[in-house]
Amino acid sequence: MKVSLRRPGLLALGGLLTFFLPASAEQMSLGAEAQIPLLLKVLTYDRNFEQKAGAELALGIVHDPSDRDSAKATEEVGSTLYKFAGKTVKKLGLKYYTIEFTGAADLERFVKEKRISVLYITPGSTKALPAVLKVSEDLKLTTLTGVPDYVRRGVAVGIGVEQDKPQILINLGAARAEGSDFDASLLRIAVVVGQK
Repeated sequence: MKVSLRRPGLLALGGLLTFFLPASAEQMSLGAEAQIPLLLKVLTYDRNFEQKAGAELALGIVHDPSDRDSAKATEEVGSTLYKFAGKTVKKLGLKYYTIEFTGAADLERFVKEKRISVLYITPGSTKALPAVLKVSEDLKLTTLTGVPDYVRRGVAVGIGVEQDKPQILINLGAARAEGSDFDASLLRIAVVVGQK
């Protein structure tokens, strides 16, 4: 049976949020089990979502295999996405890939080969961030993260926590550069952290 992640209303999103983690500049402020459903819901508020995704939603988890936090986050995010097998996001099937970042050219090649439209950037990816964001803008890929500082640095969408409550963070300039057009109803409840 297919379960669609349709928009039940933004207020219902709060019910998805548990599993808080202590935050630092390089850590996820919210655990993957709470963060991923919320990020997938946010994607459905992009007016260009279906056009960018194509026949299915392919998501790449970009990580640095030499960084312990990055490896741990990749496992956590991958395990959470695995639970979405057989479910859909706006009627599109979901598949994911883990991507060891070795350089922009390799990332671009892999993204094109697998028809990836969304990149999730793990903690521990600070050095790779400029190159990843260049690829995302060039190929119009939506970038997501659980590291609030990465949104300030140019990732389009992230999740933060303020006073024990989750926050949707949107870098509007980055989102537009990546070809996203988020609905005003989302932007009203999100924290817009930057514009290009």
